[in-house]
Amino acid sequence: MAPPTLTITLPPNQLHSSAKTLMGLPLELREQIWRDVLVSPAKYHLKHASDCHYRHNHARPTSIEPAACMVSEPNVEIAEPKIYPWDESTHCRCGKRTGLNLLLVSRQVNHEAAPLFWTKNEFVFETSDQFTICVGARLRKEYRGMLRTVYIGSCSPLETERCTTWNLFSNEATPEPMQRWCQFWGVLNQCRGLRRLAVRPEVVKRHTTDMRRLGRTMPSLERLELTHVERYLGRSTAFERDWGCFRACGGIQRDAVFVRAEMPVEIRGEGVELSQNGCKELYRRFTTNFCVYVNTIVRKRFLVPSDTDGDDGRINFRAPGGIAEGLDDLRDEWEVDLPTGDTTRLTFMGVPQSRRTRIALARERRARDVARQDAGLPRIGEEKAVEEVARRRDQRSDAETCEDLHHRERVLEGRRLKAVERIKTERKEKKAEKQEVWRAMEQARELRRAERKRVVKVEEIKVEETEDVEEVPDEEQDKPVWKAKVQTIRPAKKSETKGGKRKGGRRKGDWEDAKESWREAWDE
Repeated sequence: MAPPTLTITLPPNQLHSSAKTLMGLPLELREQIWRDVLVSPAKYHLKHASDCHYRHNHARPTSIEPAACMVSEPNVEIAEPKIYPWDESTHCRCGKRTGLNLLLVSRQVNHEAAPLFWTKNEFVFETSDQFTICVGARLRKEYRGMLRTVYIGSCSPLETERCTTWNLFSNEATPEPMQRWCQFWGVLNQCRGLRRLAVRPEVVKRHTTDMRRLGRTMPSLERLELTHVERYLGRSTAFERDWGCFRACGGIQRDAVFVRAEMPVEIRGEGVELSQNGCKELYRRFTTNFCVYVNTIVRKRFLVPSDTDGDDGRINFRAPGGIAEGLDDLRDEWEVDLPTGDTTRLTFMGVPQSRRTRIALARERRARDVARQDAGLPRIGEEKAVEEVARRRDQRSDAETCEDLHHRERVLEGRRLKAVERIKTERKEKKAEKQEVWRAMEQARELRRAERKRVVKVEEIKVEETEDVEEVPDEEQDKPVWKAKVQTIRPAKKSETKGGKRKGGRRKGDWEDAKESWREAWDE
């Protein structure tokens, strides 16, 4: 028997339709959604989130909130300037783009949204090396032609070096130095769809050939700018580290202001000369006129040095009037007139918080604390205090463990040194004993050699006969009438020796002759 079934007929307005899903919307609406999700302001315009540690913990009203783009977690690790293992890096992710996972939903979404992401956004790079790695080594070739706006600006002095010994594509050192900007121009020439390009002035001075061909290489380029980024430090950072990567310089992050300015350059039209002399003149005009005017205006109107400031260029931000009134996070862009009659825009990256911002952050922090107390949780400050206590306890435990390890290492090292010293002492004693035995053997050998040289030579006895013989009493006859004269035989000299002599002894046969002479003398 078949199981019972129930058939329900739905009205037409409840039927499933692809129009009720995201991909069922018209293409114009989908593109508007992709644009709202993926297109964001440039990185140097982004602010810190409300829960970021850079947003809080300001000890004074003039404390500077670092720009999100300057302390952002790096995408790539370049050769210089980089964070070393011994550096304590402090960074955040407030300057990162959000919503990029949308490109991984499906192929259709990626096909529709990727062109909007690459064409509508402005891509900011701190250094030319970062641009070379991100665009040349990691970005697909078909996407390089979609880029429309690229900004490269940095205050690092390493950007002024002419040559480099680091291959950015293979991340290896080269045996011979190469032109620093050759790798950069090789990647930039592939971005043929650029509309706006902002680069450092070294490009104009040292690569005039590529600058001359810029109009043909990028036919859609509408605006070329030379970037200038200047850093102004406070007097309280006189003894803090201010070199290398800014993310590793935690002592100056809340006392450093960055100012960004751009000078437009004409690349087309009448009177535009991008020859070698024209590029040199453009570089001179930018460095000696534009940059000097911008620095003078900043120091006179916005970051005013006090009377106690020295000649090191640092400004006392804590002094009254050190930072111009109105320069805060609510207004960080200003248009100024240059002495040449031109107008430029100054963008301050890293400024103090306004009073309205501090009040809003305090209210938000208080509301979160009240909500946590109602939920039975500790306040944010109490939780941070507990975490700090636990962190210090762990540090103290790690320090004690390290001290124990160091003590054990010192004890083992002392034992090892004692063992080595004992072995050395034993070796010295054995060596002294061997030398003593050898000395005794040498003395015995010398004695034996001297004994062999003490040989007595007996001369023959001569008796003279007399004609007149007198009678001698018997008692006198018993006495010997001969006289023996003993003479010590001197050893023969080396020149007197002949064959048969051994080294250190007498000639063979002398000893037998001496014994024979002694027997004859005794028998007589």
